[in-house]
Amino acid sequence: MHLQKRSSVLRISSLCLILLLFLSACDQVQTAPPKQAAKIPPTATATATAPNTNNNLHFPQKPTQAVPTPTPVPQPTSTPVPAGNNPQNIQPLANDHGHPVLAFYYPWYIQQSWTLQQMSDLPSVQYNSGDDVTIDRQLNFAAGAGITGFISSWWGAGDKTDVNFGKLLVHAATLEQQANYHFASSLYMECDAPNLNTPAKMASGLTYVRDHYSNDAHFFHWQGKPVLFFWSPLGNGRTLAQWASIRQQVDPNHQMIWSAEGVDTNLLSVFDGLHLFSAGYWGLKNNTMPQVDQGFRDKITAYNQANNTQKIWAAGVMPGYDDTRVPGRKGTFTVPRNNGTTYTTSWNAAIASNPEWITITSFNEWFEGAMIEPSVTYGNQYLTLTQQFAHRWHG
Repeated sequence: MHLQKRSSVLRISSLCLILLLFLSACDQVQTAPPKQAAKIPPTATATATAPNTNNNLHFPQKPTQAVPTPTPVPQPTSTPVPAGNNPQNIQPLANDHGHPVLAFYYPWYIQQSWTLQQMSDLPSVQYNSGDDVTIDRQLNFAAGAGITGFISSWWGAGDKTDVNFGKLLVHAATLEQQANYHFASSLYMECDAPNLNTPAKMASGLTYVRDHYSNDAHFFHWQGKPVLFFWSPLGNGRTLAQWASIRQQVDPNHQMIWSAEGVDTNLLSVFDGLHLFSAGYWGLKNNTMPQVDQGFRDKITAYNQANNTQKIWAAGVMPGYDDTRVPGRKGTFTVPRNNGTTYTTSWNAAIASNPEWITITSFNEWFEGAMIEPSVTYGNQYLTLTQQFAHRWHG
């Protein structure tokens, strides 16, 4: 007890001595006048914005929920993709009509769509497809990357995919006025959709498209004709005879161009060309992508020579694929992205096959993990790669 009291007295004495020495020192220091207080330049404040380390690309903030582990992004070598809603930075393309780049596009999302329980990644900005700001942002991203149009999934007249396609055409007209960039989109006729899944329904839907959209300046035309794409035309028991009948009803003089999804060249007896939504993924998995694309080019060229026709080869490119989280889907599979290598291989093979068009699977098929739209995991990596290859393709 005595030792504790003695120790306390010593500590108090020491503190008093230190305080006296401090006060004495302060009397000898000249205090800076208030008006001469040091100023911190705006560029050096603690709240200054960090330098943009992503090639001056500006993308919206990422969502805060748990996300997949990011993959390292390679440094791009091309001009950065312009910011969304900033059309003055988009460069017009001299020959975009001669070398179209068309991305499959899905206008069906709502805010409740975005969950990692049913898709492998999330967009940098979660959106509603029908919002004007969303459509503007997507058009600016696409145009900045050298895409010349979308192939918009269509489920029939009056469906939200129909309503949103109408908005897309209006926004494309605004983009052209503001940036002198012609963005022309087509429709992907979803043959299994409830409003299109019989010959009569398909004929009705095609008549609607022909009458409502085909003459729009921002509907994709090739050599003066409006173009339509058809998903799985021979699926679920559909036959070429049925398609021949539908075409005779809707387009008897072949004033439109119809591109069929599939590998069967017999489709060319009714349709005007082939495309692969799958982008020939087996070539990506087996390291034979150049042979796959060139094989289709050769088949269509041989058909044209034998039949004196001008059927169209649309080579497909794909960044990767992952539909393993789609609820209830059987037979799921993945095509790894390999940090951009898959996409690069796909583009190189497509360009080498000398196609009339190149299609991208896809701009925003999030459920199947085949999107190039900016994402939480990959940022703008795939838009930047698209820009590099699209500009090479445009020449």
